[in-house]
Amino acid sequence: MHLLLAEDNPMNIDFFRAVLEGDGHHVTIAKDGLTARHIALRERFDLVILDIHLPGLAGDALCAELRAAGVQGPIIALSAAALPSDIAGAKEKGFDAYLTKPISAAALREAVRHHGAAANDSR
Repeated sequence: MHLLLAEDNPMNIDFFRAVLEGDGHHVTIAKDGLTARHIALRERFDLVILDIHLPGLAGDALCAELRAAGVQGPIIALSAAALPSDIAGAKEKGFDAYLTKPISAAALREAVRHHGAAANDSR
């Protein structure tokens, strides 16, 4: 699968890249929300993973913009915030799933497998 990961923490980027590329996925990295928006609107991705607290443009605002622009593929939120109100707010912005940090490799793989399969089934 071709994935867009928008994350600004270098350690998280290394972790996500190692897990996802190790599983054979092609991962494009954006380190801020504005760059992620530009890339997401220019290229087609099987799955988009957005940190909520991105510099330049927050992940939840970016998700809402992508949905408004017609991006229909799955978008997963990443955040250390795990309150029910945080999760509900993310769903309202258009996220398909919400993953809390720190995330295990197994949980990441399962989310990508589940939402990537759903994207492929809808084609």
